[in-house]
Amino acid sequence: MLGMKIDCPCCGGEIDARHTEGLSTTLRRMYFVCEDCGYRTPAGFEILHSLSASSRSRAGVSLEVKPSLMLRGPVNARTTLARENRP
Repeated sequence: MLGMKIDCPCCGGEIDARHTEGLSTTLRRMYFVCEDCGYRTPAGFEILHSLSASSRSRAGVSLEVKPSLMLRGPVNARTTLARENRP
């Protein structure tokens, strides 16, 4: 398991990412499986832009830097916003 879970569009349970394949430097295809209803689906995951500049640039990769006004301080996997604060 890759540690990424989203809601199953069929039964509402959690579907787990089981496999991923790189399509480009910033695009991956992920394959999800629902243990509750057996639903299987591919999904795309794309890095769209940066919130801050990288300290270690990679040759051939250029991502526009667009700081977020909604996210202040360090951004990590636990960064969330309460639903009532979302636009």
